[in-house]
Amino acid sequence: MVTRINGALHARFDPQLRAKAPELENAIKAFIRHLVAYEAELGIRSRARKDSDQRKFAIAVEAVACNLLISTFLEVDAAIAVPLDNNMMWGANRYRNLVYGRHFLVLFDLLERLKVLKRVTKGYRFSKTAKAPSLFKITLDLGKHFPKVTPASFRREQEPEVLILKSGRDDDGNATLINYSESQKTRTLRRQLQRINDWLLNADIELIGSDAAARFGKEGEVIASYRRTLRRTFNNKSWQQGGRLSGGFWMTMPREDRFRQIRVNGMPVADVDYQQLFPRLAYVRARAPQPTGDLYDVLGDGTGRDGFKLLLNALLFTRGPLRRWPRDCSPLLPQLNLKQALALLEQKHEPISRLFETGIGFELMFAESQLLIAVVTHLFESGIPTLPLHDAVLVPGPDAAAAKAAMEYAFCSSTAQPRAFVKIDFGPVK
Repeated sequence: MVTRINGALHARFDPQLRAKAPELENAIKAFIRHLVAYEAELGIRSRARKDSDQRKFAIAVEAVACNLLISTFLEVDAAIAVPLDNNMMWGANRYRNLVYGRHFLVLFDLLERLKVLKRVTKGYRFSKTAKAPSLFKITLDLGKHFPKVTPASFRREQEPEVLILKSGRDDDGNATLINYSESQKTRTLRRQLQRINDWLLNADIELIGSDAAARFGKEGEVIASYRRTLRRTFNNKSWQQGGRLSGGFWMTMPREDRFRQIRVNGMPVADVDYQQLFPRLAYVRARAPQPTGDLYDVLGDGTGRDGFKLLLNALLFTRGPLRRWPRDCSPLLPQLNLKQALALLEQKHEPISRLFETGIGFELMFAESQLLIAVVTHLFESGIPTLPLHDAVLVPGPDAAAAKAAMEYAFCSSTAQPRAFVKIDFGPVK
């Protein structure tokens, strides 16, 4: 599925995408010369760029060309969503990407003049902190300038900054990036993540199947094995809130596709999962014994489980009385009104009910992310390549028991609990 903006399919522009295949690298260099010659022909530039400006222009051309090529490879009639707002182009902070700037705007003007691209819609602001991107469609046969490509033709650079700090959400539900100061804390957090990224870059990870090598995800991102480095995002201007990992291609894949299509060290993966980790961390915070069974099965027969899961998590994140159903929750509990559902949850989880509606969720998310960082680091150090999810890891099937033991130890040692609840799933039985 590819996201729609104003009804138009769009693929999200990835500024970190680069050429890996030598023939593609050479073709991009030739295309850069073609663009420079076209500028001269039109009289757009009276003199050559400085060396530093030419390097920036070349990087932008490479990133744009790779995005156009992977889009055409996927054979989806999708526009490319490109951010052209001033903050993205000129923002002088640690998140600034060298692909963006005046050279980037000049490049898109050139591509429109050459009829390589056509602007479908212009970006616009829809809140104080958020803008919709501009949409472009490819209007030229790229085969005139570039060789045929596959996902193996590309590589991906790490982001300029892998450690992200956000503000709290505004009235429109959007958060802004915080241009934080460097400290010993941030340097330590960044080293931890860069170490994991280095392991992931060198790991034997692939997607198999003719339709699996690359495709669009539900948010317009490309699902391909070159997208394997991670970012870590903290919330509410605090290094003690949030901290979840994101960015890996496997994170947005449907669960069943992970078992069917991902191979690590040439083997299918197992999903080793903390069971109901979020509420269990709430029990740790409340210094209450861990209950057995499924914490989301409030009625005892599985009825409405997914609805109670959404509602319980909402109670842990919201600050103040919860007066309306969380999104998509009410249809999952059709037999109950909100007051009845809340009463059942408070009865089921009386030991942690005092934490409800206190906004503790992001602190629990931080504890969750710390657990995953510790587990992933230990497993890689032990020679087991590991793909982290929010509360689980994907590992080669034969390493599932070792991963389970590592996750149990990490939970018990960090929480002083006598038992951890971890499950291994090898996927559908063939």
